[in-house]
Amino acid sequence: MNKEISTIEAKDTDTLATPEDMLSYEEVQQYAHENNIKSMREWFGFHNVRKGGTPRPRNIPGDPSKYFGRRDQWVSWPSFLGTATKATQIIKDEFCDMAECKKWFADNKVYTVTQFREISKSGKRPDFIPSAPDKKYDVKFSELLCPKKSAYVTFEEAKKLVKGYGFKSYLEFREGRRNDPKNLSVVPCNPDKHYDQSNEWTSWPDFLGYSRLRK
Repeated sequence: MNKEISTIEAKDTDTLATPEDMLSYEEVQQYAHENNIKSMREWFGFHNVRKGGTPRPRNIPGDPSKYFGRRDQWVSWPSFLGTATKATQIIKDEFCDMAECKKWFADNKVYTVTQFREISKSGKRPDFIPSAPDKKYDVKFSELLCPKKSAYVTFEEAKKLVKGYGFKSYLEFREGRRNDPKNLSVVPCNPDKHYDQSNEWTSWPDFLGYSRLRK
């Protein structure tokens, strides 16, 4: 390698060396190859000092998938360690399009960024899915995630449910919801805000089923 490697006994952190000191992707690959590291498990085990492992050099990232993923250089553990077959060794320009990426998130029920990163860390992220898909497709990460199933009933179902209680005001609704959580917990405590997001909310009289008093 063209940079001197100095070792320290440290926890998994990439902040102990400046970006200028850190080795490049190719140099870290070479480091893994020289130490005969063939899997993600072997990588972390190799540096586990508590279990007799080798202290990690300060200019080697503790988790290459995270470090190089933030720099849009990461593909997969097999690609990084040189264990991928020709069928799986793809270049970055061969990622799937955004529609296929969103379908993968939905099919695998990936609801959060944290969940996605755990999949990447485990080596289970397919090569056709970018390590930083939000940057690859220039969108917010939330646009790619699998939509969470709402814990609440639809607007029309909520209206039908609360009308049976005869509530005449917002305060009566809130008190009734507290007193009957078994049946009314499926209705949000602030239905005006929740259903306004879908442009369905009109007014409390409409929602609760009573006529507005006229002066």
